[in-house]
Amino acid sequence: MRAIRIGALVTGALLAATSASGEILHFRAKLAPSSETPASQSRAAGLAELTLDTDSKILTWKVTYSGLSGPLIGAHFKAPPEPGASAGATVPLAPRLTNPVVASTRLNDIQIGDLRAGLWSVNLLTAKNPRGELRGDLERAP
Repeated sequence: MRAIRIGALVTGALLAATSASGEILHFRAKLAPSSETPASQSRAAGLAELTLDTDSKILTWKVTYSGLSGPLIGAHFKAPPEPGASAGATVPLAPRLTNPVVASTRLNDIQIGDLRAGLWSVNLLTAKNPRGELRGDLERAP
């Protein structure tokens, strides 16, 4: 009986330690036409707010925008952007591009590492600006 209790305590302690190691991380990006490469001539603006649960590896987001030249034709996260250069699409924002864009996905360990390292950006595309009308680099938020 004592061995069972000790085993249960050890298992409980391991579960607690595993749960305690997880984090909830917040990220933000102000979206601006001037952040596009090359800069777009839009007067639009936007904000991306993300939350990452490192235990479940689930990333959730809300992206709001205003003043676009037309409806969104695409929206995605890009990584890793090099300063002054564009990068390939990493994760699409959502199957339905409504305002706000709200969705979630499970990330892999490489994606989580790049996001934590500040290598992700958000890119919104329109017919007038198919390479990007608004962009913003994601940064850790409190």
